[in-house]
Amino acid sequence: MDLTGHSTDFVVDTSFPEGMRCFVRLGQQRWPGLFLYGEPLPPGAPAEWRLPEPDDDGFSGIVTFSSGQEMEDFWEEHGYALDAARQGPYAVFYRHHAQQLHATTVSGVHVSSPEAEAAVEGTGLLLSEYYAVSLVTPEDPDIDPFSRSVLNDFVASFGGSTSAM
Repeated sequence: MDLTGHSTDFVVDTSFPEGMRCFVRLGQQRWPGLFLYGEPLPPGAPAEWRLPEPDDDGFSGIVTFSSGQEMEDFWEEHGYALDAARQGPYAVFYRHHAQQLHATTVSGVHVSSPEAEAAVEGTGLLLSEYYAVSLVTPEDPDIDPFSRSVLNDFVASFGGSTSAM
């Protein structure tokens, strides 16, 4: 199968596991019959769901999302693509890094107020540990409404504003 989908990449602080719990809850609101990892998510499970730590095999962890068995079957044949209803499977790949991250200049800041943006734009970034994260959607969120809604839910799960997305 050819590589499919569109990756939007992030560096996320250690709030990532809690943000993913919120993202799973939003996924279940989108699709009441939500499948995670190819299996139905039981009722009430988002409240109890915990992000699994990836194995120490050097590969990223992954959480896959689909609307149900029909979309799982579609995914097997078409990969990350939009179905006839203009929706499709998506996934979050992640890797925890228990080491420092230093960025010289922060740019492209999106926050709730111009004052907060001015306080951060152009500053440096220091994190003692972080997650490298890729959200893979069927299409580019800049052009596809479904993929944009998934990206907006992801950003909102971490308390971020989606108004600039």
